[in-house]
Amino acid sequence: MVNADFTVDDYAAYITVQRAEKLNAIDTSTKTEIIDRLRQYKDDEAVRVVVFQSDGDRAFCAGGDVREIPETDYSLKHFTDSWDELFATMRNLGLPTVAKVDGVALGGGFDWLLHTDFVVAASDAEVGQPEIDLGIVNHFSPPVLLDQVGVRKTMELLLTGETISGAEAAEIGLVTRSVPREELDEAVDSLVSTLVNKNPRVVEKIKDGIYTSLEMSPSAAKSHLEDVSLESARTDPDYREGVDAQLAGRDPEWTVK
Repeated sequence: MVNADFTVDDYAAYITVQRAEKLNAIDTSTKTEIIDRLRQYKDDEAVRVVVFQSDGDRAFCAGGDVREIPETDYSLKHFTDSWDELFATMRNLGLPTVAKVDGVALGGGFDWLLHTDFVVAASDAEVGQPEIDLGIVNHFSPPVLLDQVGVRKTMELLLTGETISGAEAAEIGLVTRSVPREELDEAVDSLVSTLVNKNPRVVEKIKDGIYTSLEMSPSAAKSHLEDVSLESARTDPDYREGVDAQLAGRDPEWTVK
């Protein structure tokens, strides 16, 4: 059984985890289906952004389904492999991803946020990584956390297992922005509207360039991005169309990827 719903509306794909009674903990079959859908969206001209959200207002995702742990003879690899596949698929998607966080985001749900391009959280949401209390040495969070919030906050979040609010998460750069709960839907809709109207081909190249740069020295990243930029200007129609549209005082007419 897959505990998620998948819809596409106005160039936005919405993936909604539907397991509110379990704080939207995600089981392996649902995770696998999400991965498969993301791969379909990658080549779908009707999709320009992907939104992750969940039923109810208590939880975005409380992590993986711990009931599966004994069923797999406590194999941690069973879970890490599927999370790895999900995060790699998201990174290589070529589309911006958005997470709408209206409640708790813990464990795998917290890692999910870290690997999403944009995170909009309710100011009273709770996010954190309590896996230390399950005896798990988390390997997804540290590299991303260190880059986003530094050593001190990474130590605090991972070694205490305590949660922080959506408002604090925004203050330290852990999420893109936080808003009062009653403004969350509007904030996400506004962001999605902005993203779907950007040039899909340029969005893909910028996203790929940003993530590729994280693994390079600053000088190597600059050279890499310069090569991508110049090649794009030479071979793609986007640069010419963007400039011509601005000079003519009209909206650009972007071609699909």
